[in-house]
Amino acid sequence: MKKFFTLAFVCLICFSFVLTGCNLFPQNQAKYLNAPVVTFQTADDENITITKQDLITAFNSYGASLVNSYGYTMQDAIDATIDILINREVMLDAAKQNVVFGNGDLNDIWQDAYDTIISNLASYESNVIKEWKLDIPSSLEEEESDDKAYVPYKKKAEIVCENGQYVIKLKDTNTQVDQNVELYYDEGEEISSLIETVNKKITSSSNKDVLTEAKRQYIEALKTSEKGQGLSTNSNEVFEREVQRIYDTVVENKYIEIYEDSIRGDNDISNISVSQVLRKLTNDMLASYTKYSLNTTQFNTDMLDNRESVNYVINENYFYVNHILLKYDESSTTTIENLEKAYKNGTISVKAYKDALEVEAEKIVVKNIQTGKSTNYNPFDIYKQLTSEMTGVSDEKKTEIFKDYIYTYNEDTGNMNADYCYVIGKDDSRMVETFTETSRKLWDNGDGEYGAIDYCVSEYGIHIIFYAGVITNPFTIVDPNNFNLETTNQDQLNEIINTIKTTLLNNFNNKTLFDKVYEELETDNYSIFENMNLDVLKKNIKNLVVHSSNYKDLLG
Repeated sequence: MKKFFTLAFVCLICFSFVLTGCNLFPQNQAKYLNAPVVTFQTADDENITITKQDLITAFNSYGASLVNSYGYTMQDAIDATIDILINREVMLDAAKQNVVFGNGDLNDIWQDAYDTIISNLASYESNVIKEWKLDIPSSLEEEESDDKAYVPYKKKAEIVCENGQYVIKLKDTNTQVDQNVELYYDEGEEISSLIETVNKKITSSSNKDVLTEAKRQYIEALKTSEKGQGLSTNSNEVFEREVQRIYDTVVENKYIEIYEDSIRGDNDISNISVSQVLRKLTNDMLASYTKYSLNTTQFNTDMLDNRESVNYVINENYFYVNHILLKYDESSTTTIENLEKAYKNGTISVKAYKDALEVEAEKIVVKNIQTGKSTNYNPFDIYKQLTSEMTGVSDEKKTEIFKDYIYTYNEDTGNMNADYCYVIGKDDSRMVETFTETSRKLWDNGDGEYGAIDYCVSEYGIHIIFYAGVITNPFTIVDPNNFNLETTNQDQLNEIINTIKTTLLNNFNNKTLFDKVYEELETDNYSIFENMNLDVLKKNIKNLVVHSSNYKDLLG
C-alpha cells in the first residue's frame, strides 16, 4: 500500500539543525521555531500555519537529499520542501473531511507509533552497548527489522476473462482493515498505553540496564531539542510529549494513506486496461532490444547491476543463482581479516589463503535466523540435508525446499524477498571469485540442471548455491518492425496473457511479469491523477502567503 508520506517524518527523534546559517540555540527558541513559513486558509476557513520547525524537520528528511544527491541549490530545495509541506496540509485537510477511522485503523496507528518509538530507542541502545563495551546483541533488533521473514508479493490486480473479454480486476479495494476488532487499548488511553507498553518492554528485557540508560539518553536528546521553548524538563513529561508527537504524526499519515487509497477508486475493475499492459510491455521490450543491440557493453553492465531495467535479453550468456550464506563465527572475524590482508599484500599464496578459509569454515555453527539461536548443525550438515531432500523431486518442489532453508538459515538479506535472483554472466560477474566459479560449474555452459546445488567457501563464509536457470525472454523479437503483443487473434492473445500471468520474476517469490508492468503503469497513472487532485484541492485554499523573510537565515 503506497503512502503519500513515509514515517521518515515520524522517526526524527530530535531536530537536527544542519542548515547553513541556522543558530542552534537562539535566545528565544520557541519564537524562532514557531515563526510562520507558510499561512493559508482551507475552503472551510480553517487557518493553517507551516512553521519554521516544520520546514527544518522536513528539509532534513527530504530537502537535504535534493542538495546532496541531485544538485539542487538551497533555495530550490527549500522551495521544493515547502511545496511538499503545502501539499501535505491540503491532502490532510481533505482526508480529515472524508475518512473515518475504524478499530482496525486505530490499532494500526497504535502499532506504527509503538514501532517508531522502539526503533528510536534501539538506536540509543546500540550507542549504550558501544559506550559500555558490552558483547551482547540488541534486545530490540528483532522489532526493528522483519527482513528475515518471507513476505509474498501483495498482488494489486489480476487479469480475468469476463464475458469473453479480458479485464483487470483489483485484488483489494477495501481501504479499511478489520474494523470489527477490539482496540489494543482502552478508548482514549492511546498515549498512556504506549508509554506503559514501552516501559514494560524495558523492565522485562534481559538488557534492562542498557535500555534504561538508552531511554535516559533519548530523553536528554529531546530536552536538548526543546531547549529555549519554555517547556517542562521533567523527564516523564518530555517523553510523553515525544510519544504524543509521534502518535499525532502517525495519525496524520494514516489519514492521508486511507484518503489516497479511496481516491484511487473502489471499483472492482481497474482503470488500467489489458491493452495498456500489452502496449507497455511491447514498447519496453523493443526499447531494450534496440538499446542493447547497439551497446552490448551497457547490456552487460545492466544485467549485472540493474537487472530490473533490462526488459529484453539479447543473448543467453547470463543465468540466475540463489544461495544460502552461512557466516563465520565471531571468533573467526579477526583471523579472516588478517588472512585477507596477508593475501592481498602477497604474504601468503592463493592456496594457503583458501586452505585457511576452509579451516575457519569448519568452525561455523549454523544459526536459525528466525530464533537467533545456534543449531546443532554445521554448514556441511545443511548441504547434505538439502541434497537428500531435493533429490528426485520436481523443480517446483526443489525451489520450495531451498526457499524454506533460505528463510531459516541464510544470513544474506540481499536475496530475501528480492524481485530477482543474483545474476552471473558467462564472462563477467559481480560476485566473489569462488562464488562465481561454483555458479558457472552449475550453469555448465547452459546445460546445467535447474535446482542443482553446490557449495563454496569465500571470505564471507560458506555459500550453498542453487542454480536457477538461464535468463531468457518471455517473448522473442524476430522482426522488431512487426513485434506487437496486442493481437486480435484470440488463441494468440490467450497464450500471451497466460505467459505474462505465469512468468515469475524470481522463482523464489510470487511476483509476475504482469505484476511488474501493472505496478509501473499504476504508479505513472496515479502520479498524474494525484497531481490533478492536488491541483483541484489547492484551488480551494485562500490567502496563501509564503513568509520568505522568516527562513532567509537558512539559505546561508
